[in-house]
Amino acid sequence: MIVTVAERKSEEAARRSVAVAAVVAELGDHARRLGGRYILYGSAARGAMRYDSDVDLILDFPSAAEGEAWRLAEAACNRHRLPCDILPLSMTEGRFRSRIEAEGTVVS
Repeated sequence: MIVTVAERKSEEAARRSVAVAAVVAELGDHARRLGGRYILYGSAARGAMRYDSDVDLILDFPSAAEGEAWRLAEAACNRHRLPCDILPLSMTEGRFRSRIEAEGTVVS
């Protein structure tokens, strides 16, 4: 059976959508335990994952927990074969920060 490129892309987009839901569930547990929150933004937050989408995350944690929160997020994404782009909230500003606050999905 021949699988077209379009079919492979569609299957990968669907896999990534399911994987994002699993990552979000894991991160919610971590956020509650560490006393912070993750903010999911971009295509994952919009429910519009593509075959080449990554997971865009902002970390908003006490400084003592930020490193662990980062490692846990990377590990969760890696387990589900999702590339991720992670930034601490403290490194965001201006229009970018406003967009994240308006459009992001809080995971806590």
